[in-house]
Amino acid sequence: MVDKKDFLAGIPLFAKMENEDLGRLAERAKEVIYPRKEMIINEGDVDGRLFMIVSGTVEVIKNAGKENEQWIRALHAYEYFGEMALLDDMVRSASVVAVDETVTVVLDRLDLHAEIKRNPTIAMELMRMLSRRVRANEKRLIQAVGAFLPICVKCNKVSEGKETWVSLDEYIEDHTEAALSNTICPQCSQR
Repeated sequence: MVDKKDFLAGIPLFAKMENEDLGRLAERAKEVIYPRKEMIINEGDVDGRLFMIVSGTVEVIKNAGKENEQWIRALHAYEYFGEMALLDDMVRSASVVAVDETVTVVLDRLDLHAEIKRNPTIAMELMRMLSRRVRANEKRLIQAVGAFLPICVKCNKVSEGKETWVSLDEYIEDHTEAALSNTICPQCSQR
């Protein structure tokens, strides 16, 4: 069994917290063990928990189990995941699966919101982590489609040269490995 207070002190997100605050947070945290290949988070689920890895490795996967499955990253001990859903109250943006047996410490959304109010340094660390992940995704996007993508503001067509314009969908399918599917967002379905 992990000493949750000591473990939380080693997580960058909570490293600057006072001892008393760490103790209070540790009391609310739960230790959860996931066996090898178990799905920890399912993309699309509503789930507001933050997961911190004590030991083991997880993989973050977009479209898990589907034809267009895409590996995003691997995370290891003292790294965390699930922070996006804590901040934006939206569904999970990717799935997370245990590569091997993975021990985690888990905090519920409501607990973390209260701690952010007490300790704004937590919010700053969350923003740093999100910024690093946005930069990594931006780098992958630039590698896939190029650094500059001229899009018409009226029709959303993309320039492929001097006088060649194609739909954004066509451009993405021609220049990336992404597979697009058609759907209707909630706002459009209400109209």
